[in-house]
Amino acid sequence: MISSRTDIESLSSRFAEHGRVLVPDILQPDFARDVLSAIGAQQGWLLVTRIEGRHREFDAAQMELVPKDKLQTFEDLVADEARSGFQYRFERHLLYDNLRAGKLPAGSLRELAELLNSDKFIGLLHAIMGKTFTPGDTFCDGQLTRYRAGHFLTSHDDELPEFRRVAAFVLNLTPDWSADLGGLLMFTGEDGHVQEAFTPKFNTLSFFKVPQQHAVSAVAPFAQGARHAVTGWLRRGPPPA
Repeated sequence: MISSRTDIESLSSRFAEHGRVLVPDILQPDFARDVLSAIGAQQGWLLVTRIEGRHREFDAAQMELVPKDKLQTFEDLVADEARSGFQYRFERHLLYDNLRAGKLPAGSLRELAELLNSDKFIGLLHAIMGKTFTPGDTFCDGQLTRYRAGHFLTSHDDELPEFRRVAAFVLNLTPDWSADLGGLLMFTGEDGHVQEAFTPKFNTLSFFKVPQQHAVSAVAPFAQGARHAVTGWLRRGPPPA
C-alpha cells in the first residue's frame, strides 16, 4: 500500500538540513483513492476548538443545522480565544483510538490505520530521519482531519512531554487543492516570518521533527469541499495501555 521509493537519500538529506520534508506519492495511487472515497463517506465528524481555555468538541453535523443568527456567541468565543493565544477550528475523526478500541470496520480506513503502525511505514519515517529503526521502540497515532471554509490552526510546536512525540506527519488526501484555497502547513522562524509552506497536494506526506513551530493557514471563505488529511505523530515507546 506504500509506494516503493528510490529517493530516500535525498529526502533524508533535506530532513537533516531543514527538519522537515514533503514526500510525494506516499501511497499507491489506487489505495490513496480508496481512502479518499472512504473519508468522503465517513459520518460522525467532530468540530473541535478551544473556548475559554478548554478543548471543546461538537457534533459537526448538528452544528450545520444551527441557524447562523444563533451561532454568533459561539463565533465570538472562538475568535476571542484566537486573539489571546493558541486556537484551532477544524473537524476530526479519531482513527488510531478507534482502531485500538475495535471500532473501525473492515475497509480502507482500517487498512490505513494499520498501515500507519506497520514496520514498513514507521521504518520509512526512521529512514528519512536517518535513524536506526527497532520495532517496538516507536509507534504512530493519528486522526482524520477535515478543514472547511474558515477552519484554521494557529502557531504551536506540538511538544507535549507526556506524549513523547519525535516527529509529526500530515498525509494529504485532497485532490485539486491550490495555495489560493488556504489550509497551508506553514513553518515559522523565531522572527515570526514564514520560512516555508507546504500546499496539501493529494497523496503527499508532510513530515517534520518535533518540536517545530508551525500553523495551518485559514481555509478561504470561497473554498468548496474540504481539505482532508490524516494528521499524526511518531512517538517514543510502546503504545499506551
